[in-house]
Amino acid sequence: MFKRNDTGILAIWWRSVDKTIIFLGLSLLISGNIFNFLSTSTIPSEKLYDSKYFLFYKHIFFSVSGLVILIFLSFLNNKKIKLYAITGFIFFSILLILVYFFGISVKGSKRWLNLFFFRIQPVEFIKPFLILIVALALASKKNNINTRFFLSSPFVIFIVILLLLQPDYSQSLLVITIWMIMVFVSGISLLSITVISGSLISLMLGVLFFFKDKFFYIFDRISSWIGKVEVSYQSEQALNAIKSGSFFGRGIGEGILKEKVPEAHTDYVMSVIAEEYGIIFVLIIISLTILLSLRIFSLINNTDNDFFKLSLIGISSLLVIQSFINLGVTINILPSTGMPFPFISYGGSSIMGSCIALGLAVLLSKKEQT
Repeated sequence: MFKRNDTGILAIWWRSVDKTIIFLGLSLLISGNIFNFLSTSTIPSEKLYDSKYFLFYKHIFFSVSGLVILIFLSFLNNKKIKLYAITGFIFFSILLILVYFFGISVKGSKRWLNLFFFRIQPVEFIKPFLILIVALALASKKNNINTRFFLSSPFVIFIVILLLLQPDYSQSLLVITIWMIMVFVSGISLLSITVISGSLISLMLGVLFFFKDKFFYIFDRISSWIGKVEVSYQSEQALNAIKSGSFFGRGIGEGILKEKVPEAHTDYVMSVIAEEYGIIFVLIIISLTILLSLRIFSLINNTDNDFFKLSLIGISSLLVIQSFINLGVTINILPSTGMPFPFISYGGSSIMGSCIALGLAVLLSKKEQT
């Protein structure tokens, strides 16, 4: 694309970035827009806004904005990434705090913040920066391994407390899980991780029990999932949609799940795709996601910087775990969580948060700039 002796900004950028990450991320982003246009958002768009493609136009806007952010981050100098991590973490932590005071309540949870003309969910933006902050603490050469672990814990506990106040148990568990993975690969013993993670989960369960009135919806979802009550209507419809779609699908626009389930374009987007396009397309999306995660993980072999390695492992874990939580809900092996599928589910915060994560992964993996 560019000559070797080309010293232009674009040429230097093209030679320094990992093009596989960009290609796989762009493939998922385009796929999300195609499915959104043809199937997933048309019915809810008509119901909510009296316009068949209003949500699709918003999805396009969020995707383009996310792509711009991804490219912008990839142009930055990775020697200053620690500064970017601290700045991003502080900024989005402030927004997460503001949610508690000025947030918008939807279905009993206060997770969104009106920011100018947009409604954002700050947790989606802060997750990649939290990963970098945790990596920064765990990679510190000035302290022994146990001290590094305790240095990383206040940041995670701070974010988890803010999430529990919303309340958002699924994102809290996601954050703790990624933290535990990063702690484990940094060298902390498995026994220590088990004790700490067990203590945190016990604390969360204690909060859930003593403030059950605030978290009543969680009890309903868990009870439905473990079979104490009948399978929830949404889960039942999602499973039926997957079965009816079989391997090759019922055809574009022929699905009925999006007419029955309000969250079909977000939480159950993979069920809509399975119903209309078949399980084969779901498998393609899963394969692209796994390849993207593995590619990011594999880049740890290209650097000796422990901070870079831990950050890449954290971002890789974020993408694959969040994807499989969404899939787990879809096939009813996990209780309903409201966790979007990266790049595919409708939602501006989720799309742009995923693009930030990819942009940081590209920045971390950049070759030496000349």
